[in-house]
Amino acid sequence: MADDLIETAPGANTAPPVLLLQGTGGTNTEMLNFGRRLASQSPLITIAGRCGTGAERQYYRQTAAGPVDAEQVAAAAQWLGAEVTRICQQHRWAIDELVTVGYSNGAAMAAYGIRTGDLPGQRALLFHPLWLATPQRVQRQNYLAWLSAGQRDPLVTVDTVAQVAADCEKSGVHTTLFQTGGSHMLTPQEVAAAKDWLSENN
Repeated sequence: MADDLIETAPGANTAPPVLLLQGTGGTNTEMLNFGRRLASQSPLITIAGRCGTGAERQYYRQTAAGPVDAEQVAAAAQWLGAEVTRICQQHRWAIDELVTVGYSNGAAMAAYGIRTGDLPGQRALLFHPLWLATPQRVQRQNYLAWLSAGQRDPLVTVDTVAQVAADCEKSGVHTTLFQTGGSHMLTPQEVAAAKDWLSENN
């Protein structure tokens, strides 16, 4: 089953590999295309969530009705870390230089994995991440993270993203918070800003 959830796209072995984590109901094709816009030379890895199917697929069950299952989130982070490490080793891509890109549900998962140490690498782009509590926190002193929030986002408020950034900073992560006047959908301006940030911090 795991192989059905994972797709890769080749790139230059001298460029950092990019892990792409989807929002709810996202597809591998969408994320690979998005990743290529952000990092034209990098090898790309997208790993879909194991909860739900189709438009309901997620890394962890996220509903307005109930609390998040902490064990499910922890298991997902450990699985993602193990899978991306395996893939990078298999292709001889530089796992220590991994860039993690996430949107919404996937961005929340990425921020969680950064703080717990489950996800390797040095940099992350987190678009509209939800906040998740972590059972423990490791120090990531050389890690850089760029986060974005929409001022009219009804699902993930600017305050929520600021809380994610603050928690990342408690792990030693250096953060940049970019605000747009938009909603939950990504704007061209924030995608351009993310690409510029990544280029400057490569």
